[in-house]
Amino acid sequence: MITISVTNNSTQVLDVINQLQQRVQDTAPVMRKIAGIMADQVEQAFADEADPATGKKWRTFSPSYLQRNPKRSGGQLLQDSGQLASSIQNEYGPDYAAVGTNKIYAAIHQFGGLPGMKPGPAAIPARPYLGLSPEGEQEIIEIVLGYLGGGL
Repeated sequence: MITISVTNNSTQVLDVINQLQQRVQDTAPVMRKIAGIMADQVEQAFADEADPATGKKWRTFSPSYLQRNPKRSGGQLLQDSGQLASSIQNEYGPDYAAVGTNKIYAAIHQFGGLPGMKPGPAAIPARPYLGLSPEGEQEIIEIVLGYLGGGL
C-alpha cells in the first residue's frame, strides 16, 4: 500500500497518483504487448536461424546427418515439417506474459541433447529459439515505461 500526504491539498498530485495506482492494478494491456514482442522474437529466430538473445547462428546440420537425410540439404533448420515454428503460442494475463509450445520435442532443440538421450542416439546441438534480443528487451522497457506514464 502506498500512502502519500500532500500538505497543500493538491488534488492534481493526488489525481495523478490515483491514476498510477489504477494502471498498475490492471497490467493486462501491457502484458499483451509484451507477449506479442516475445512471439515476434521467436518468429525472427526461426527466420534468422539464430539465438534471439545472442544473435549467434544455429549450428548447421552435420555431414553425417545430411548423409543419412539428403533431402534436408539446403533446408531450413528446425523446420522439416514446420510444426515446431507453427506451434508457438503466446498468452498473457494481468500479471504474466508467456510464449511457448506444447511440442514434446521442443526442449531438446532449445537446450540440445547428448548421445543416448531420448529421442535418439545422436547428439543434438542447442538451437535456442526462445529468448529476447537486447532490442526486444529495450522494446519491453519502453512499453512498460510508456504504460506507467499514461500511454498505450
